[in-house]
Amino acid sequence: MTPTNFSVSQDENGTYHLGGELTIHDLEELKELLEKSLQEGQKREIVLSFAEVGFVDTAALQLLIVFKRWLEPDATLKISALSAEVEEILSLSGLRTALL
Repeated sequence: MTPTNFSVSQDENGTYHLGGELTIHDLEELKELLEKSLQEGQKREIVLSFAEVGFVDTAALQLLIVFKRWLEPDATLKISALSAEVEEILSLSGLRTALL
């Protein structure tokens, strides 16, 4: 098993704060988090903060796009507080519009 440098916490407003590096090795944890967030209180909006994320690979971006499309129109996935690194990755990949 590959060691992970990924962390997640939730604040009092329900926003999930992701940290570290989000890679293919963390997809199962991220998927479980997203699915669990839907079950808790029937949320209609899931907010993920990427302020402390230094890297996101294409596998993680694909999961986020698929999950966002799957949710709509009944619920929304909102990505907020991008780190400079994630902002650059989204811009270079052309996925900024698909996720934000």
